[in-house]
Amino acid sequence: MGESAHGPLQGVHGQALRGLPALPARPGEPRAVVRAPHDLAREILPLLERPRRDLRTRSQEMRIYAALLALALLAAPASAGFIPLDFSLDAPGVTHVCDAAKVKADLRLKALPAASPATFQNTFVEFSNILSDLSDETAIPMFLGQISTDKAVRDAGIECDTDISKFAVEVFTRQELYQAMKAAADRGELLEGEDQRLMEKTLLDFKRSGLGLPPEQRKKLLDIRQKLVALSNDFSKEVSETKDFALFTEAQLSGVPEDMKKRLEKVDGKFKVTLDYPDYFPFMDNAKDPEARKALENKFNLRGGQKNKERLAEVLALRVEAAKLLGYKTHAHYVLEERMAQSPEAVTAFLDRIRKKLYEKGRPELQTLAALKRAEEGPKSDGILRAWDWRYYHEKLMRTRYQVDQQKIRDYFPMEVVIDGMLKVYQELLGLSFREVPPSEAKTWHPDVKLYEVSDSKTGIVISRFFMDLYPREGKYKHAAAFTLIQGRLLPDGAYQKPMSSIVANFDKPTPEKPSLLTHNDVETVFHEFGHIMHQTLTRAKYQRFSGTAVARDFVETPSQMFENWVWKAPILDRMSGHYQDHSKKLPPEMIKKMVAAKNVDAGLKYLRQNFFATYDMTLNTTGTKDTTELYAKLMKEVSLIPMSAGVMPEASFTHLMGYDAGYYSYLWAEVFAQDAFSRFEKEGLLNEKTGRDYRKEILEVGGSREESVSLSRFLGREPNDAAFLKEIGLTAKP
Repeated sequence: MGESAHGPLQGVHGQALRGLPALPARPGEPRAVVRAPHDLAREILPLLERPRRDLRTRSQEMRIYAALLALALLAAPASAGFIPLDFSLDAPGVTHVCDAAKVKADLRLKALPAASPATFQNTFVEFSNILSDLSDETAIPMFLGQISTDKAVRDAGIECDTDISKFAVEVFTRQELYQAMKAAADRGELLEGEDQRLMEKTLLDFKRSGLGLPPEQRKKLLDIRQKLVALSNDFSKEVSETKDFALFTEAQLSGVPEDMKKRLEKVDGKFKVTLDYPDYFPFMDNAKDPEARKALENKFNLRGGQKNKERLAEVLALRVEAAKLLGYKTHAHYVLEERMAQSPEAVTAFLDRIRKKLYEKGRPELQTLAALKRAEEGPKSDGILRAWDWRYYHEKLMRTRYQVDQQKIRDYFPMEVVIDGMLKVYQELLGLSFREVPPSEAKTWHPDVKLYEVSDSKTGIVISRFFMDLYPREGKYKHAAAFTLIQGRLLPDGAYQKPMSSIVANFDKPTPEKPSLLTHNDVETVFHEFGHIMHQTLTRAKYQRFSGTAVARDFVETPSQMFENWVWKAPILDRMSGHYQDHSKKLPPEMIKKMVAAKNVDAGLKYLRQNFFATYDMTLNTTGTKDTTELYAKLMKEVSLIPMSAGVMPEASFTHLMGYDAGYYSYLWAEVFAQDAFSRFEKEGLLNEKTGRDYRKEILEVGGSREESVSLSRFLGREPNDAAFLKEIGLTAKP
């Protein structure tokens, strides 16, 4: 399942802080970084550490802040064109940049309440400006924490993320800021549209951070939030830095693709199979030896280990405590207040309703796979489909009954051809033009990374840029995700800041014999993540608070899930395929026909598995469960129909529980709207540019600047419904 990262810097309520309006330039001058932020930090930090008794009066204090602020303005980010990004920072550089950005933001925040009279512009908009600059200046330090080849840099980047995230939590507890906002709101200025929405959402953010609570309770809430940030980062780091592996003999690799065997490292005469996705999934899909599959599955589901299990327990307890302080029944009630679903009860009803229908498909599918297992294993088989069996027998079913062989299909999806075809499809669909920036001009963090520039196909106006980092490296983020680096927003001088994002993935690297080859599932993943990139980089939202993927969390997957539909259509597959030995040889029509026919094979089990993850997540965040592993085992058997392996603790590597808490249901929830939106393309044409431009205008460009249901209604010309979703997965709308 692909993930969308709004950017390394996350707000107090899961909203990205990436990209609010920057400081205005001096009249007639372009913005430019004229001083290194870490140099500024070295000068300002000692001044901030002066004892409070040295500041004899409030006015004297404010004069000092004003003087320091004047220095800080010199380090304001550039806004003409693209903000320069420096990926060459070493670990001390990461720390210095991070510290300087926080110092500058703190100075400006302390000066904000002095504005008189308080207005929308000098409170709400200025507050957005401050958070935006903080976001822009820490974008790369924190991103390096996910992708750098240098462990010291990664550690510094993660520390920066933790530090700035804690700072962001603390900002929303400042009583003087809240009072300034309240004073501005009480003036009753006539606001509309995005301005009104910014005011309402900002005030709600402060309220949800404990403003209105007594001082001692606010302090307690702040302490909890800061602990949660640190625990969440430690949890994710524990998983991403897993280096465990299993060693197998050549006999144990029977069934594993030859190209995978060739690239595997050998240790003491055995093949080293890591827990990274490019090793794990092909092995589980193809290895014939059930004991070998079991061994690797056990290691995979022990990632994070006891340390992460203990962190999760502490996180759940702290969430309950925070929710009670704020007057919410549970943590899930707190989270869902700002989602489309609005309540855990609505989510539970949704999951229950879908689950009952899925059982009708899933139970017969389970029996089919179990029969395959009995046939292969013979009399010794217990006939029970285990956690290490289901992927293997699903692939076997695809090969035998539907003659869908993913390994043969991969030969037609070399990375270069897929990316080229995908970009052409998006260009035609959304009215865009993509240009690869020559390596000599593109400043990236690794030789494998490519940079592209996005323009409007009609006007030629440059809109944004995005990076592609597609191959695994040690210490790199382990999954597939779209990271926002710089969010688009309207600047005070009327210019629009150009967004920048990056796809980060871990597909097979090229070998001397073959280029990087993708499975059809990989192709779907690329299309999914690029949907996030389009959402992030085509934004025209006025404020960062609503820019790009800064939408209701249960809507954020909708655009990316909708775009997945294209990779199941024959005309699109023809554009995106070409045999690695001869690109003119496209994916054969008979293969496409079989793939499409097999699309919903085991769909019941697939969606029951997603339903299980969502149910587990929601249950954890509503019931205060003590034994997280016991609950996992219980729900996995009940909901997914497949038992959990003994002796594992899969929740210790379930990273969605940190940052996507009480939100996993969103994948299913968003798909309802994704299929509804796609129904218009099916009706009007897969590559109908007018339909695509309407989608760009009504969905992608507006981001969260209005209610998501309104955006959908404007695109569809009617109220959204679930009919297309139910039809797509073979269900009906009737109970």
